[in-house]
Formats: sequence, C-alpha cells, structure tokens
Amino acid sequence: MKKQYIQLILFLAAFTVYADTTRVMFLGDTHFGDNYFFRSNYSVKTNYITDYGYDYFFENVKDLLFASDLNIVNFETTLNNPIGLPYLITKPYSHFCDTLVTPAIMLKYNIRAASLGNNHSMDYSFHYMLSTITRLKESGISSFGAGISSKEALEPLVFNSANISLAVFGGFEFRQSYDSLYHFYADSFYAGVNCIDKDVMQDKISEYKKLYPKTIIVVYPHWGGNYKQVREGQISTAHKLIDGGADLIIGHGAHTVQSIELYKGKIIIYNIGNFIFNAPGRYRSTGAKPYGLMARLEATGDSKQIRLFPIFTNNKKSDYQVRFLEDEEFEDCISILKRNANAPMIIRDRSTSSYIIKTE
Repeated sequence: MKKQYIQLILFLAAFTVYADTTRVMFLGDTHFGDNYFFRSNYSVKTNYITDYGYDYFFENVKDLLFASDLNIVNFETTLNNPIGLPYLITKPYSHFCDTLVTPAIMLKYNIRAASLGNNHSMDYSFHYMLSTITRLKESGISSFGAGISSKEALEPLVFNSANISLAVFGGFEFRQSYDSLYHFYADSFYAGVNCIDKDVMQDKISEYKKLYPKTIIVVYPHWGGNYKQVREGQISTAHKLIDGGADLIIGHGAHTVQSIELYKGKIIIYNIGNFIFNAPGRYRSTGAKPYGLMARLEATGDSKQIRLFPIFTNNKKSDYQVRFLEDEEFEDCISILKRNANAPMIIRDRSTSSYIIKTE
C-alpha cells in the first residue's frame, strides 16, 4: 500500500484559502507516556523515551505543527514526578510526565496551548493540577479548561490575529465516579476541571457571543466512551451549545474518530481521537479503528475552513510513532466520519489526494 499525505477539508464557508492565512491546529489526546514507560505495572517492553527520544514521536507530523500559528492539545496528564503510589489510588491509568522536559518538547514543536479539561489532569489531586497550570504558564504555554474555581475553569482560551478572533472553551463531560470518587470538577470553592454542563455552557457561550459577536467560538470537549462511537448525550449537548452561539465543536476523548455532523450550518466533529498518546491502547480487544485527526482551522479575511489530517494511532503497530493514513485506511476513516445522517457532503479532490466536505 502506498503511503500518502492526505488532507480532509471541511468548509465552514464556501471560500478559497489565499496567502496570509492564520492556521490554528486542534490536536487530540496527548501524553508522552512517562507512567507507561517508567512503571513496571504496564506491559510496555520498550521504553521509547529513553531508547528513541521525544523527537521520534513527532517525526511524521512536525512539519504540520511548524506550519501552524497555534497548536492546541488536549494535555491528558500532569506535570509531576510522583514518588510512591498515585494520590488517586482507586483510579486506573494515573498519568504523569516530566516537569521540565515535557514543556520544553511541547514548545520545540510549537505547541503553545493545552486544555486540561479531561479525565487525567487531576490524577494526583488538585495540587498537582494547579502546579501543572503554573509550570505551563512559566514555560509560555497557555492552559484552559481547569482552574482554581469553576469560574476560572470555564474561561476560554482567547487567540487573536489579523484574520481571526477565537475563543476556545474546554471541559470534561460529567461522569458520576469522577465527581463522587475523585472530585475532579471545579466549583465555587474547589479547584478542578470545567464540567461540560450544557445549560451552564450554553449560558456562558450566549453571554460571550453578545459581548464579542465577531469572535469564532469553538467548544473543545473531552467526552464519549473509550473506543466507542457517538453517544446520544454528546449529540444533545453539541446541539444545545450551537443553539447558544458556538460556531464549531471539536471533541476528543474516545481514542478513536467519531462521526461529523452538520447542524444549523455548523460543523460538529464529535471526536478527533488521539494525537501523540503513548499508551499501549486497546484497539484489538475493542475492535475500534486506530485513527485520529489533526484538525486545522484556517482563516483568511472572511474565508474560514477546516482541514483534517487523518493519522494512524495504534502504538502497538506503529512502534509509538504516529503516521498519516494509507489509501485503504483513509477510505475506512472517511466511512466513519460519514456515519451521521446529517454529515456534510464529501467530495474527493483527486488532484491533491484530499476530500472536500461542503456545508452548502
């Protein structure tokens, strides 16, 4: 099978991209895997960090990262070097990574924003979550989706350029165990992650849209079942957020891609899956497809569009190095993205080995 560098294009408006384009890349679940490589309780035979180095993980995708004005990741870990057992001893898969090396590697590959609104940023208590926010800020990396209170956790990442004003809201869907057992969610008195409460989020988005009507509002939620397709709760929440004024939804958290929907002229990418997420994974046992998406929002004046770059994310088969999809894999990935009854029309551009998905 011939490997190709393939692009998937979703048009938010029927315009052509010209020069002087602002590019903002949204990336999926990201964790360099320190706890998997340095702890003996995981079945990872090779320590890819010590044997290959961090640059190895980025080799096939680095050019896209360097070409973007802003790269945003779902940072699904904590910056700490724990001694002994995890704080949340009853929670499986507690993530950690190096406090000094990790931010440096992120900056090296032009990753300057991180959502902490997920199910791992509080693995070692709110103390380490808050220290992660501080360490990222000291390194020049903006974080959002978590904070000292629910008010702070709800605040969006704001990005402005000559071509675009962007507000990105992060957060983690409500799960009972993460509330009652792990106390993940921020409130008025307690630090934590932003809970994706569709009523609260809708009110916040509506308020923000009134204040900044020209700003593009993106919701970047961590949701969905692991290795599963779209749940009804995701759909109802996405619709309500768009009804409230959101312009685009790009989800993550399922470790696989989910379908795309066109709702009231707005794109909902239910799940972009993993980016560089160095866990062994469970693709074989679950039957899920090992695909992820790098979603790039491009803006030139009044012209705005999204390009999706599909990637292969099964670490057991790729030796922990993400790559672009081959022809048959790409067609398979597209079939998943089109499963929604209200999926946008998809047209293949054979001259560029790409797909164009139009909203009109």
